[in-house]
Amino acid sequence: MRKTWAAVVLLLIATLPLLRAQGKPPITPPRLVSLPTPDCRAGKACHGNHGQVRLIIDVLENGKSGDIRAELGDAVLIDAATAAAQQAEFVPGSYFGKPTMMDYVLTLHF
Repeated sequence: MRKTWAAVVLLLIATLPLLRAQGKPPITPPRLVSLPTPDCRAGKACHGNHGQVRLIIDVLENGKSGDIRAELGDAVLIDAATAAAQQAEFVPGSYFGKPTMMDYVLTLHF
């Protein structure tokens, strides 16, 4: 049994330089490319409100926003931030070079 585990460990150690030789980390987080300004003009519910909003955005493999969850903030500001985040564009995250759905934490200050 010990010989089997030793062989597995040696195999894993032997593959690490191959992963590093590719020059890319195995996981690359998503990167925000564009985000429209939240619409808080006069006459909108969020006009004149101040605060911070934190959203968790599922960035899909195509770079678009998926599900959006609010983690922090006033409900009126969350609505404005969510509407803007739905139109955001990202460079998708990747796992070993393959685009993968990942979370992105977006913090906005109003």
